[in-house]
Amino acid sequence: MTKIVVVGAGIIGLTVAHELLKDESNQVTIIAQQFPTDFEFATPYTSPIAGANWCSFAELNDKFTQEIDKNSYLKFQELIKNVPQANVTARKDITYIPINKFKTIYKGVKVLPWFAYGDMKKIIGFRELNPSEYDTSLFAYAYEYNGMVIRTGYYMTYLINEMWKMSGDVETSTSRFSMRRATIKSLSEAYTYHQHGRAEIVINCTGLLAKNLLDIESEEKEKLYPVRGVVFVAENTTGMKTLSVVDIYDPEYPEEKLYFMPRREGELIMGGVFQVNNDTKDIDPTFIHRLLSRCKKYLSQHNWENIKIIRTQFGYRPFRKGGYRIERKGNIVHVYGFGAGGFQSSWGAAAKSVELVKEYQNKSKF
Repeated sequence: MTKIVVVGAGIIGLTVAHELLKDESNQVTIIAQQFPTDFEFATPYTSPIAGANWCSFAELNDKFTQEIDKNSYLKFQELIKNVPQANVTARKDITYIPINKFKTIYKGVKVLPWFAYGDMKKIIGFRELNPSEYDTSLFAYAYEYNGMVIRTGYYMTYLINEMWKMSGDVETSTSRFSMRRATIKSLSEAYTYHQHGRAEIVINCTGLLAKNLLDIESEEKEKLYPVRGVVFVAENTTGMKTLSVVDIYDPEYPEEKLYFMPRREGELIMGGVFQVNNDTKDIDPTFIHRLLSRCKKYLSQHNWENIKIIRTQFGYRPFRKGGYRIERKGNIVHVYGFGAGGFQSSWGAAAKSVELVKEYQNKSKF
């Protein structure tokens, strides 16, 4: 048996642990300060309060991230079709490009995502909308594809339950999975937290909290930075059934976004903001008024009157300069820096992490 400790219980840590447990020769312990079933979160813990959906941000020439996100898309589609309890719900995803952004930011050039091309176009059902399908006085163009909404708390709990099912007897010498609440100052401490003695491999899935670890390279710590997001959870009385994004450009409020994710439980996620290096908890009370004003302007086909806001949520997306870090250093595998792409990259990132673990296991045999 190979004893492995995964540090971090965000979506990356949970998915990596899940995939490692598919190999019956692995025993996995997850250690974390917080878990998705906690009622309150004392430190940055973005995954449980994320939107969440699939909309790959990979650049046209970024084949590395494209592969990761494609892998994840295919896995989520499997869950949609075969595992309703995972709480991943199919949604048509529509993106509208306002005329002012098309002219000002895009300089009159139509910009489409990488999955509008090649084999992924067919896989994802990508289609540019006809001008008759949107308001041409507001939008330069629009497109749609087969997307999804992930109910994060339920989905993360589903992953944990699946790991318990794979693990064997609970709290015995044969159990292959455990979860332990712990705060560590360095990755070197993590080896001692395995349920069956000292671990052989540590997987670092700590996100932004990697900056607090004493044995993370100083140059790596400088690459990490938060991007705050703010969303409102509302009762979906609007009639909206599609995941909708209006790619707004407001020079007065350049950090503000406009997107909507209708969940199967009757909730509507309304957002948001993209505030780089903002780690505060203060939320502009006028933001909701601007958001609703934009709703009525751009998506007037929906009913925005008397919408009831249930709660406000904010979190800090764990970005890293240079993109994702999926790298092995000896018997430590680093898997962090996913920014706003944690869920949509989770399965692909986990697959690459498992490859790195197997690489170490094979080398250690000789």
